[in-house]
Amino acid sequence: MTEIVMRTGRIGCCLLLALSLGGCAGNQLKQQEQDAAVADVRARLGMGQCDSALAEQVRSLQVPAVLLEAAYQCLTHAELDIAQRLVDSYLGEQENVNERDYAAYLAALIPYARFELAAGDSQLQLDLGREAHAALTGFVRTYPQSGYRAEMVPRVQAVLEGMARAEYDLAVLDQERGQAERARARMRYVQTSYPRSSAAADATAWLLDNQS
Repeated sequence: MTEIVMRTGRIGCCLLLALSLGGCAGNQLKQQEQDAAVADVRARLGMGQCDSALAEQVRSLQVPAVLLEAAYQCLTHAELDIAQRLVDSYLGEQENVNERDYAAYLAALIPYARFELAAGDSQLQLDLGREAHAALTGFVRTYPQSGYRAEMVPRVQAVLEGMARAEYDLAVLDQERGQAERARARMRYVQTSYPRSSAAADATAWLLDNQS
């Protein structure tokens, strides 16, 4: 009887050990698959790839660092909608994220990039400039101690300069369309709203040349 009990105990111990080893092997396999998937994504990002399929693969990995790497890559390649989705995933789905200020920094750069890409379309650039200015200054207010804060200052200035120039160009267009009073009003707006811009100096010169 005692021998049977001992044998049963040994069998039970062996079974538990086997199950334990099986679980460890399964976990190791899953980790290896995860590591391989992360390496594959990073390799594709390194080659400059950014598309919706890759973004979905990145999101499925649930690796916060890779989300931000992909968002940055897509931002630099002007895939702004995809970059926005990746940043939103990071900020919205990750709890206690370590790089929240960097993610917010990337999020603020997306409307800034839209503003830059609108160069040549004064009305569109003016509209997008307002969004970019709000995003950049919002970041500065929310993360006053962030190391990325200093990078926002020249971009805010660039947005203001670009918006001033867009207003000036629209005023010139008003003049060409025979809307002189509208043109003057825009030029005065440039003077008062963007006094430090080069467009303000041009607006002053225009007003002197076009006195009624």
